[in-house]
Amino acid sequence: MNRKDNKQSLGEAIHRMIADLGMEEKILSVQAEEIFVEMMGNYIMKYIEKVSIQKQILHIKINSPELKNELLYGKSKILDHINSEIGKEYLKDVKFL
Repeated sequence: MNRKDNKQSLGEAIHRMIADLGMEEKILSVQAEEIFVEMMGNYIMKYIEKVSIQKQILHIKINSPELKNELLYGKSKILDHINSEIGKEYLKDVKFL
């Protein structure tokens, strides 16, 4: 019996399967949210009500005007950090609500 010789690493096969199933966007979204939560730490996360991603935009609902103002100054650093951790330019913007 002849078998095709498809040699690829397990990682490549998983990435291909994720792309074929159309799950890449959701996985990147979850990764970005987790990176943001880890980046902010427990103390700051007490003041953040909701973190979500829609159309490659990170939406952050904050219940502290002072924290919102501080995070606005670090908006580009947040984007750069998350995108570098993911390994690609996934997020396009951050919106504070």
